[in-house]
Amino acid sequence: MSELDPTFAAEIVKYGATHFNACYNCGNCTAVCNLSEQHADFPRMFIRYGLIGQRNKIVDSQEIWLCYACGDCSETCPRQAYPGEYMAALRRYTIAHAEKTGLTKLLFTNNPLFIVITLIIALVLGFLLLTIEPEEVISRWLFTYIPYEVIHNLGIAVFILTGITTGLGIFALIKKLSGQRSSNPDKPTTSFSWSKTLMAIQKVGMEIAAMKRYQECDKEDDSLWKHRPWLIKPWFVHWSIMWGFIGLVVATVLDFIFKDPATVMWLPSRILGTVTGILLMYGTTLAMIYRIRKITKSYADSKLADWAFLIFLWVAGFTGFWLEIAVMSGEHELINQIVFFIHTVISMELIIFFAYSKFAHAVYRPLALYFYFKNREPVSAT
Repeated sequence: MSELDPTFAAEIVKYGATHFNACYNCGNCTAVCNLSEQHADFPRMFIRYGLIGQRNKIVDSQEIWLCYACGDCSETCPRQAYPGEYMAALRRYTIAHAEKTGLTKLLFTNNPLFIVITLIIALVLGFLLLTIEPEEVISRWLFTYIPYEVIHNLGIAVFILTGITTGLGIFALIKKLSGQRSSNPDKPTTSFSWSKTLMAIQKVGMEIAAMKRYQECDKEDDSLWKHRPWLIKPWFVHWSIMWGFIGLVVATVLDFIFKDPATVMWLPSRILGTVTGILLMYGTTLAMIYRIRKITKSYADSKLADWAFLIFLWVAGFTGFWLEIAVMSGEHELINQIVFFIHTVISMELIIFFAYSKFAHAVYRPLALYFYFKNREPVSAT
């Protein structure tokens, strides 16, 4: 049994949980959730874990990643305990717990420090970018005050530290999730099974490709999204952001491999970048509009980390299109150089913050889903 810690509930509050101590364990949240299954009793049991301080039950859990924060549970909670927001806070806590430098905890729980650290890292990355063009006027001016080697080595050190931290966090998560051998404690999985492994990989692949589980969130008759076009539903917004970003990463890698294809509009890498860039801009724009309008409880309770993630992605997409148009038209004005600088710094900062932000869920959720599907015992028909 996990050690009880009465201070844990107050700690979770720092990550965005509100009023969850009002819960009287009625189970309504679990009953209305289309994603909660026989051996995945969330959010109810996890509220209980938080109240009595069983933190290991939370950080070792696969089930907290099954929730997509659709907000149905919060909308129908008779005690306004906001279980959906509580589950999101648990994911933030788990990301911070896996990242051992403590930086993620500071970024999630201290808004002023989040802004300061973001600006400092942007400054370091900006200086590093200047070392790539040492003959530029600004670069030469900077190097008269700070040696080139200091700036270059500091930037490289930041990337190395990020890579190590990210790897350690993912390794720690895999160890914890794989150690939870079965979602059904009465029937633990004791041997490796190729069939279950392949089935789990297939299910995770389908989820990444089409957000099949997330689509289940919008099917209740009284859901705000029930009769609305799929193009504006939360699952498609999430899908657009995810595949938009993945596509842009692939297009950038292809650009780097094949060198300077930016001036040829109809190369596959350019087409891929344009299409997925549109997806990214579409998804992030809608997500921000929903948060501004507070269209549901899940969107109403946005944290600074959520906003920063979306804004960074939107700015990266917008500046990317700006540069594409500038390159195709042959423009080389100062404003375009500034936009290029902003675009590159923002893109590098997204990579730097991977292990320290909400962005980490892009790896943590698929891993959790894989182990959940792999270890889940089939439910017998009765």
